[in-house]
Amino acid sequence: MSRKKWRSVMIIGLLAALTAALLSAVTASAAPKAGATVIVGSKNFTEEYILGELYSQALKAKGFSVQYKQSIGATEVIDTALTSGKINVYPEYIGEIDQTVFHKTVLPKTAKGWWQLAVKLNKARGITVLNPTPFFDVDAIAVRKADAQKYGLKTVADLKKVPNASIGARPEFKDREEGFKGMQDVYGLKKMKYVSLDQGLTYQALDQKKVFSIDVFSTDPQLASGKYVVLTDPKLIFGVQNVAPEVSNKLLTALGSKAAQFKSTMNAVSAKLTQAAILAMNAAVVNNKQTPHAVASKFLKANGLG
Repeated sequence: MSRKKWRSVMIIGLLAALTAALLSAVTASAAPKAGATVIVGSKNFTEEYILGELYSQALKAKGFSVQYKQSIGATEVIDTALTSGKINVYPEYIGEIDQTVFHKTVLPKTAKGWWQLAVKLNKARGITVLNPTPFFDVDAIAVRKADAQKYGLKTVADLKKVPNASIGARPEFKDREEGFKGMQDVYGLKKMKYVSLDQGLTYQALDQKKVFSIDVFSTDPQLASGKYVVLTDPKLIFGVQNVAPEVSNKLLTALGSKAAQFKSTMNAVSAKLTQAAILAMNAAVVNNKQTPHAVASKFLKANGLG
């Protein structure tokens, strides 16, 4: 090979190497840093399985490296997993943060105040609390739709309008301030009859008119049927249980310039999680036997997030 040809080959080779290096640099800057794996955890019940899938799949769709660890355990267990680094993000209920993790008994009077308190408390231990969901999952009081219309029932306090009103609920609900005792003390429902029922029998008792109202969880799949009305709790005796993902600041640091996209992706999912949306997804899993993965995937695609 002549010196001229050899020189041309060398130049072409150098240009190719330089081009490859530039492309590699661009790709690296466009993706999360190597080793910045998002490890999403979830608690051990259906709604949390769905939430874990929603956040995990949305992040994967944006190119993040994601591991999903389902069914870690109750608040005390999964919070330890977060602080020890076994996971670095999971969806938590705001009341659980304030009351179970930090044992606060004097609490704000608004849902926003509860979230702001959770943000403040977690900041000191290197955890960021992202935006809350519109939906919440708390104890609530449900009545038959026809009865709500008949008596004009909108809030828990309105039950005072009902003669011989009764409530069916699990035994431990009776003496709790965030339960029947609170209903009596705060809303003045002193004459209301309490009927102790197994948790699995409450809807049946309501349908059969054995009780006028029942204690429910506000995202029970049964509520998606439209047969019931959930009364509002303006004095927040049942607490505040919107969901807000908790994220380790170590993960946000590791993500570097992609941290903003990570947070915006998580917040975009949360913003779509209305009461109706979570009820429908819970019902699809519990009643229709669909998988949390499939339900989450369908929801994200329908909302342009998957």
